Amino acid sequence: MRPERFLRLTLLILWCAAILAGCAGKQPKTVPLDPAGEQAARTLWRDFVAEKRPQALDADVRLLWDVLGSKGAVAATLLAQRPALLRVTANDPLGRAFILAVADAASFTLVDNRIGHVYQGAVDSRFWRSYVPAAVRPEDLLPLLGGFVAEGEGVAAAPSQDEAGRGIWYQWRDGGQEQYVLLDQASGTMLQRLVLDGRGDRTLALEYADYRRAAGSGFAWPGQVRITGSAVTGNLTVRVEQIFSHTPREAAAFRVTPPPHFTVEQVP
Repeated sequence: MRPERFLRLTLLILWCAAILAGCAGKQPKTVPLDPAGEQAARTLWRDFVAEKRPQALDADVRLLWDVLGSKGAVAATLLAQRPALLRVTANDPLGRAFILAVADAASFTLVDNRIGHVYQGAVDSRFWRSYVPAAVRPEDLLPLLGGFVAEGEGVAAAPSQDEAGRGIWYQWRDGGQEQYVLLDQASGTMLQRLVLDGRGDRTLALEYADYRRAAGSGFAWPGQVRITGSAVTGNLTVRVEQIFSHTPREAAAFRVTPPPHFTVEQVP
C-alpha cells in the first residue's frame, strides 16, 4: 500500500474520527417512554456518565478497512492516552514495525521505515484536516474507541426507547451537531453512537461489540468498534486482540526520534 494511503487510513481509524464512513442515515427510530420508563432511563444514563473511565489504553489491535477502493488488514500496537496522546505501530507478518505514528493535540510525526521517510505536521493543518474531520477533536479519541462519553458531554440528554427494542437512545446537541448514544439496558454499555450534521446525515456512526472487563482495573472495553459515516467512503473496524494496561505512560512514550539518515518532510 502506498504510504500516503496508509497514512490516511491510520489517521482516520485512530483519531476515530477521523475515522468514518459509509451509511448516510438519519435519526434513529424511537418511541416515547412512559413516565416510569423515562425515570429508569435517566437513572441508567446518570450511572453510565458517572462510571469511572480509563485514562489510557495499551493494546494489540487489528485494523481492518474497506475504504476508497482499498481493502485489507494490519496488526498494530496502540497506545492512546488522555487528553490527546497517541502512538500506533503497524507491524508486518513477522512482527516488524514498518509504520510508526505519534501525535498529540498539536502535531504528528509518521515514520515509514520501508522507505526511510518521515512526515511531520500540525493536526490543524490543511494536510491533517484532509484526512481527519475537523469535527473530531483529539481529546475524543479514547471516548470514541472505548464506548463512553467525555466529561461534560450529554448532561441534558433526552431519552427515548429504541423502536426495535435494542435499548435506550439518548439525544443532545453539541454545537451544530446532533449526538445520539444507544445504551443496553441490561449491561449499561454503549451499543452505538451517532453524530448527525445539520442536514441530519450521519457524519459518524460507531457500533460497539464484545465488551470485556479487565480483571485488574475492572474497566469495560469493547472488543470491536465498527465505524462508518459520511466522513469516509467505506468501513473501518478496530478489533482489540489483547489489552495490556490502562495505566498512563510517561510522555516520552509518545515521542519519536527518527534515524538521522531518514528524510523528513514537513507537510502543510
